Amino acid sequence: MTNQSDWMQSLTTAYPKFQAITNPEKAKSELGFAMQIFQGNTYLQKCEPQSILNAVVNVARTSITLNPVMRLAYLIPRKNKCVLEFSYMGLVAMLRDNGCIKSISAHIVYEDEEFDYDVAFNTIKHKPNFAKTEKEHNERETIGCYSRATLPNGEVVFEFMPMWEIDKVRSMSEGSGSKYSAWNTWRDEMIKKSVIKRHFKMLISGNPTEALATALKVENENNALSNNFTQTNQKATLMNAFQEETPQIESGNLFEEVEVKEESNAMEKSKASLDFQNTNLNEMTEEQIEMEMNKVADESGFGLFEEPKDSKPKK
Repeated sequence: MTNQSDWMQSLTTAYPKFQAITNPEKAKSELGFAMQIFQGNTYLQKCEPQSILNAVVNVARTSITLNPVMRLAYLIPRKNKCVLEFSYMGLVAMLRDNGCIKSISAHIVYEDEEFDYDVAFNTIKHKPNFAKTEKEHNERETIGCYSRATLPNGEVVFEFMPMWEIDKVRSMSEGSGSKYSAWNTWRDEMIKKSVIKRHFKMLISGNPTEALATALKVENENNALSNNFTQTNQKATLMNAFQEETPQIESGNLFEEVEVKEESNAMEKSKASLDFQNTNLNEMTEEQIEMEMNKVADESGFGLFEEPKDSKPKK
């Protein structure tokens, strides 16, 4: 194959690097997903080639999967760059698969509830009240949100964010003022996700695996990109981590060798996932993308904050 487009050449370059990190079967499967995603999205095809290479190789580094049915991660065009975006379920799956937690959940606290947070001992006592109607629920004032994680040794740890901190996260998000923002249409879920993302960083502290360390760096770079921050002073970028020697393949071999295995057949079983990948994401805010992710989760049979099943990709 000659005269490959930039995005195809990026995937070709990513293939041997991906294979060196994982294994040939995993590389073929995930690059198969990536090809189908790019073929159906012209906005991704126009992204910077290096950002495409980074995003795809980071799939291997984090051991996540692009299988749309799993809904753990997505390739999204943002400001002319291709980024690897983890869903809430993807963050939870990585924590569990890397032995950081047994389970995790998030809970919103309202002013009419009994709530006590002991910061020193990291304990929370919460007696929730349940509104009788949606109107009553929406009229209650929210004072904050906390996540509850059970560690492998059975210890339970909490992370609490008062509402003023959550509002600060919301104000820094691109397009949060739009009536179509997920902060307006999926307010409770976005509040919970803010706390889970904060807790994620705490749960991998200490000596994180390479997969979790890469995931954290990807999250930080994505946040900087979505908030219009610059990173000109970074000593190293994710791209620098992939300059190691890797086996070479002839141009075009990737597209002749990569076959879509059983996992990719599942794409046909999730119309919502395919619709999401084909959406004009380049013209959507981060919150609108979140709303589409939630739609995929709803139409696929379980809510955003339920734990994914069989989250580990097949090897």
